[in-house]
Formats: sequence, structure tokens, C-alpha cells
Amino acid sequence: MKRIKEYIFLLILFLIPINVFAESKAIIKAPTQASPDQEISIDIVASNDVSIDNFKATLTYETSVLEILSIENQNNWVDNTEFKDSSPLTLDFSHENGLKGKTTIATIKFRVKKDVSKSSTIISLEASTRTTSDQTINTLDKVSQTIAIKSTDNTLKEIKLNGETLTNFSPKQFEYSLVVEQSVTTASIESTLNDKTAKFKNNTGPKKSYPLEYGDNKIKIVVIAANGEEKTYTLNIKREDNRGTNNDLKNIIINSNPKLLEEFDKDSLLYTVTTHKLETIDIAAEPVDPNATVVIKKPEKLITGSNEVIITVTSEKKEEKVYKILINNLDTEIDTTLKNIEMFNYSESLNFKKDKFDYEITYKASDIDSLVIKPIVNNPDEAVYTMDKEVSKLKAGDTLTITVSARDGTKNVESYYTITFKKDNRINFFLILSLTIFIVLLVIFIKLFIENKKEKKKIEEKEKEKEIEKTKRLEKINLE
Repeated sequence: MKRIKEYIFLLILFLIPINVFAESKAIIKAPTQASPDQEISIDIVASNDVSIDNFKATLTYETSVLEILSIENQNNWVDNTEFKDSSPLTLDFSHENGLKGKTTIATIKFRVKKDVSKSSTIISLEASTRTTSDQTINTLDKVSQTIAIKSTDNTLKEIKLNGETLTNFSPKQFEYSLVVEQSVTTASIESTLNDKTAKFKNNTGPKKSYPLEYGDNKIKIVVIAANGEEKTYTLNIKREDNRGTNNDLKNIIINSNPKLLEEFDKDSLLYTVTTHKLETIDIAAEPVDPNATVVIKKPEKLITGSNEVIITVTSEKKEEKVYKILINNLDTEIDTTLKNIEMFNYSESLNFKKDKFDYEITYKASDIDSLVIKPIVNNPDEAVYTMDKEVSKLKAGDTLTITVSARDGTKNVESYYTITFKKDNRINFFLILSLTIFIVLLVIFIKLFIENKKEKKKIEEKEKEKEIEKTKRLEKINLE
């Protein structure tokens, strides 16, 4: 019995007619944001539970922000509106057959004014619908739509370089030229946006560090406004460059022999050197500028024939100069003998002989100041000579050694020539005679001087006696 009652109850519910009505309302379909000078479309929509054939509304908008461009009717609604660019705007639409449910009545196009300063604007709609057949009028709730106005501000408020604000900065000046000292290797840039809705493009801000090369550097800061417009600030930063540009060599020394390249000139970049049976070669090169760097590329082992040495000099400013030495390594012996030893301004001859290596001459102080010794090698292209003492500083008993060595630095092929300045031990007759005469004359002079002094003393004593005698006579006359 209980189950039968449940079935009857369900049957009654099923038979009762149920009408579910949708809520009648007006809808504004508008973009949530827009940019200055942008066209936007707003759809006016009515959602009704009964058929309507008339739609009237008052559209309110800010004329300082929006400019109405057109009204386009939709879905066969007839536009009875008097078009004007003013707010509020009265809308009037009718439909011959009437429509039920959700229907788009019209599309209204606006342009956001270019010089708008507001960040948002509100569009509101107060509408009513009517059904002509039964004269039913339905007043709909007021609806509103807020549209955010995207900012066009893509400027900066401030730029700092390494913690210091640019003194001549202006938001409307987009290019700057700056000079920093040579010691400044990094540009730390801090940028401040004028409008927080803007952003930096490609991580160009708000803080970023850039390495500074010597000379000109270009740094770009790109700001994107909320509406997508870009503006670029350019910093032209010149880092001073006082680095040296000198990439000349002062000298090139081969096998510790500074005379091997006697013709060296800093502006001559190619040299040819002849060597003999050399296996290895040592190259030293000194730059004019101590801040320049020198890199020497040479073969580890010399071959018979042509060999190449490359010397690269790089200035402090990284500018290169390349010197090249071509080494012709011959398979022949070197002549390190002298052809002659010439002597000038000396009263004694050396009497050079090609098979004699040691010589002696008598030291003459009167000649040594102007003495010139000039060794002559047999083959100047293969050998050079050095002297171990300055000729002008030689003294009795000294030995001058002349070393003849291979110009290319070949070891164990040197020859040695010596000249010994022996002391002069001979008796000088004229000197002794001169000294004897001087002594005799000196003795005679002393003797004459003494005798003259004695004679003078006797005369003085006689004069004195005469004076006494004269005094006595005068005294006697006075007594009488």
C-alpha cells in the first residue's frame, strides 16, 4: 500500500505543468581594455523570456574618452535612433516579428581619443523592452562595463650610470653621449619607468650591467607602454683609451750576439741571416714600449738550408707588427781569423802576422790617449770581433784580448788575439842627465843663497858698530 502511494505521488508531479523562465536582462559586450586612438566595438544584447519587438535604452559614456563612430543594427532589428555624438545617447530599436531569448540588437563602434589621460572609463546601459501584442513593458536592470585605458607612456623617469644620475637626463631626450675613464670596465645601468604599467623589452631594464670595450659602446634601453608602443633610449658611452700604440722592436739579439743584426731598424720587417752548421738558435727581442708583448716563433731545430723566425709585437692597444728573419743555415766551416790588426797614432808597430796570435809592445803613456786599434776579420759576413778593454784606459802591464767569434753564434769556433803592453824598463840617459844638472844647479843655488845671507849679516853688524861709535862721540861732546 505504501509503495502504491509513492507511485501516485510521482504521477501527479509528472502531470503538473512546469514553466521555467530565464531572467530578462540587458547585456553590454565590450572589451575590458583599449588603447588611445583605438577603435572598439560594443554589442548591445537583450536576453528575454518572452518575445519582444521593441528595445529602448539610454547609453551613457564619457565623451572626453570615447568618440562614437557608428551604430549598426543586428538580427533584423530596425534602428530608430537619432545618431549624435553626445551622452547619454537614447537608443530605439524595433523588430517586425519579435524575438525571444538572447539576441544581439546593435553594435556600436567607438574610437578611444588619442589624447586621453584617464586610466579607465565606464559605459552604462538602462533599458526596457516591450511586447506590442499585449503592451507588456519590462524595465531591465542597469548594467555597466568598465574599460581600462592602456597607457601610452613609454618614457623613463631616470637613468643612472654606475650609481650616478645622468645630469642632462630628460624623459623626452632619447640619446646621450657619455665619456668614462679608461679604468671603468663596466656600465651598470639603472632605469626607472615613468608609468608602472610599462615594461622593459628583452631584459634591457630596470637594472643591467654591460662590459665596456675601449672606445665606443652603444647601450639601448627599450620601454614598451601598456598599449604596446615602444621607445628606445640610447647611451653612447666612450671609454677612454690611453693604451700605448707602439709595437716597434728596440733590438733583436741572436744567440746572445747583438752584432749579428747590426743593420737592425725598427721599421725594417725582413732580415736575412747566414749561419753555419747551427742546430738550434736563440732569439731575444726587446720592445720599445715595455707594455707591448713579444711572441717569438722559431724552429726547435735548424735544418740545412732555409729557416724562418717570426717575431710578433703586440702593442698595449692590441695592434700587431710582424718581423721576419730568414736564416740560411750553410753546411760549411766559419773563418774566425783576423787578416790584420791595424794600429794608429802609436809610435811602435805591431808587425802583425797571420799565424801569430800573441803580441807585445812597449807601453808609451804619451801615445796611449790617441791610440786606435782596428782588427780586420777575414770574412766580415761570417765573423765579428770584440775587445775586452777600452784602449784609452790601458796602462802598463795590461793585456788586450781580441776575440773573433762566429757572427751566427756558433760555439767553439772562436779565435783569440792578445796584445800585452809591457813596462818600459830601459834607462833613459837624457832623463838622468837632466836630473843631475837639476841637482847640481840646486846645490849651487843653495850655496850662493847661504853665502849671500852671511855677507849681508856682516854688513849689518858693521853698520851697527858704526852707529854705536857715532852715539858715543855725541855723548862725549855733550859732556864737554
